[in-house]
Amino acid sequence: MRRGFSTTLIDLLKKDQVISEDDIAESQKIREQDGGKLEDILVNNGFVESENMLSYRALALETVPIHVSTLKIPDSVIDLVPMDLVSKHKLIPVSQHGDIITVAMANPLDIDAIDEVEKRTNLHVIPMISSKEEIENSIKLKYKSSRESVSEYLKKVKPGEELQTIQDESIDTEISDLASLERLAEDAPVIGLVDLIIRQAIDEEASDVHIEVYQDRLRIRFRVDGILHEVDSPPKQLHAAVVSRIKIMSNMDIAERRVPQDGRLKIRTDNGNVNLRVSSLPTAFGEKIVMRIADESTTSLGLEQLGMPKDVQDKYIESIESPYGMILVTGPTGSGKTSTLYASLNRINKTDVNIITIEDPVEYLISGLNQVEINHKAGRTFPSVLRSILRQDPDIIMVGEIRDFETAELAVEAALTGHLVFSTLHTNNAPSAISRLLDLDVQPFLISASVTCVIAQRLVRKLCPNCKKPYKPSREVLDRLKLPKKDYTFYEKNGCSICDDKGYKGRTGVYEVMFMDDEIRELTSSLKDVKTIQQVAIRNGMRTLRQAALDKVIDGITSLEEAFRATSDH
Repeated sequence: MRRGFSTTLIDLLKKDQVISEDDIAESQKIREQDGGKLEDILVNNGFVESENMLSYRALALETVPIHVSTLKIPDSVIDLVPMDLVSKHKLIPVSQHGDIITVAMANPLDIDAIDEVEKRTNLHVIPMISSKEEIENSIKLKYKSSRESVSEYLKKVKPGEELQTIQDESIDTEISDLASLERLAEDAPVIGLVDLIIRQAIDEEASDVHIEVYQDRLRIRFRVDGILHEVDSPPKQLHAAVVSRIKIMSNMDIAERRVPQDGRLKIRTDNGNVNLRVSSLPTAFGEKIVMRIADESTTSLGLEQLGMPKDVQDKYIESIESPYGMILVTGPTGSGKTSTLYASLNRINKTDVNIITIEDPVEYLISGLNQVEINHKAGRTFPSVLRSILRQDPDIIMVGEIRDFETAELAVEAALTGHLVFSTLHTNNAPSAISRLLDLDVQPFLISASVTCVIAQRLVRKLCPNCKKPYKPSREVLDRLKLPKKDYTFYEKNGCSICDDKGYKGRTGVYEVMFMDDEIRELTSSLKDVKTIQQVAIRNGMRTLRQAALDKVIDGITSLEEAFRATSDH
């Protein structure tokens, strides 16, 4: 946006005392380091509420905002502007009157976007301001609904283009006709069907696609916000065709169905590249395929977007900006550890430091990082690579996971000899990371001297802001939660078209962060039990995972039900 608009916006926010000079100074500092727009930084760091910012942006433009999530936009209007334009410019058409089309835009000052829409539609554009989040949600809803389902696609296949089938065989049966399998995988209708499944998963922001075969049916499930749900699936007879197509796309051996395989593929979308990690597994009725979807845009996540409380985040930033020490991120698979590590590395990724990562596998490629992938067949294990990179003059090292004594010992030694080391462990809470290192035979005095910070984390689903329902918790509930007597408003899920009637939209992190102060170092060195360390950490200010999840409930971000589900092991 032009400078005049930004200046007017900031002046209005200061005039109404929405932000202070300190808020602006801190946001400017973040912008100098990470880039981005000042108004986005103000929202992302909690200085201004998103809804409030929208109102002030509209005021600066001398217009009024519109809420596209509340509008019933006719399909005839949606059809006027193609998907590539709405995705590229973050806009959506909302109405048409004669030769005039009203378009909701995140940036109504984008003259290029307005010109492009006018050329493609031959209509005069009236731009209106709306929030980027509402526009993106409406795009997913309206343009996804215009995309045909799997069953509709199968009905459309023309005569002569029928999807060929091949009899599925059990994992103990030899493949008799490899040529037929290859031909059917390259049939245009099969290609279109697999493309439809993958793009539907991307539209729904799924993290994984499961393709499973049973005695009587083929089942496709998407994992969205951590929960699996079944979607429209093709008939079982197409299992071999679908699996073979996916294996060809991901450079896997379609003739080999008796052993698990791994592969990769990349999909180009309107919003950028999406990487898929593909895994095949022989089951009783044929191969199961799981595709892990990794959106490259997530690599640019900042720490402020993860959901970490600001006071904890500020202290954590001090830890990751230290020249040496070990920072451990713990939690089960799928708890967001990789996102936290990449966001941390993004924060300190500068030209004057040498950052080397060891990963199994490399999930995202990030400019400025030297990323090494583990390959057990080639002898590239965590210990062997870690030993090698210590001769590569690193400043910062990220070890994907500490699994054994050798890796743990090398990582600790690196942290003690002037390197900043990041790694992960599988433990239920932050203090348990200490006992896990002890279980790996790392000496307690080395742990207390090297570890500077331990994070335990989970992901909770966020309530859909469009439909969440408020309620007043009973006194009995508050007593059970050990909350002080106060007038609380909690929210529960409901369901609407924006969230596909799930009641939740997106996820955020819940963090238990233990900073190694002198008292905890002393307890670690003297081999005190985890319970004692946990009690001292809590006394010194650490919020447990359960407490952090309840904070999200109190703030109206998630439901009480979801908070307990995500922290049930804590």
